[in-house]
Amino acid sequence: NATLVCTGTYTTTQADVDAGSVSNTATAQSGPTVSTPVTYTLPAAQTHTLSLTKSATPTTFATTGATITYTYVVKNTGNTTITSPATISVTDNKIASVSCPALPAGGLAPNATLTCSATYATTQADLDAGGVTNTATATDGTVTSPTATATVTGTQSPAMSIVKNTTTSSFSAVGVSVPYTFVVTNTGNVTLTSAITVTDSKIASVSCPALPAGGLAPNGTLTCTGTYTTTQA
Repeated sequence: NATLVCTGTYTTTQADVDAGSVSNTATAQSGPTVSTPVTYTLPAAQTHTLSLTKSATPTTFATTGATITYTYVVKNTGNTTITSPATISVTDNKIASVSCPALPAGGLAPNATLTCSATYATTQADLDAGGVTNTATATDGTVTSPTATATVTGTQSPAMSIVKNTTTSSFSAVGVSVPYTFVVTNTGNVTLTSAITVTDSKIASVSCPALPAGGLAPNGTLTCTGTYTTTQA
């Protein structure tokens, strides 16, 4: 009934973590005498997580239809290898489709990254809002990353021009009514949503219609009118 204690050390591998445990079998031997084999299984504490980093180029825009290229870096922040048939995909709330490559040979190891990409065309609504902000998440079908957000700033340049005309080419008496039209054009890159007014040095009141539904878009026009009555002066 006497015992002898022997010791040994084993260094775990990524394959052991991926397998969920490490099992090894040992026997003792003294001369021709061999013990019955004994097996010990040590479980691995597996974690399965992803992170997502999102960036955009360029970081500003000033026109509609500007192309913004997004880069999504997905990182395996767990301790197990992500292998086929799993695939990495990214969902973005502003983009219909994000392109991700296949997993590398052998899978995506812990701390390894996979880079996905997508493009987005800016809209008038983005310029009016002062920028475009979109959020994205990555998943391998089992776990989902925390949300990643990127904001690209819209450079707003509000501006207007006015052209004034009349159908009256001349007058020869006092009391002649001279009609004027004032065509106001939105020459900026943002929609104008505040009422437009025109001030004339000779006309007490110039009448302007209400803005169209949604406001006066870039390059849109609004026609105002006013009348002046000639005097002896």
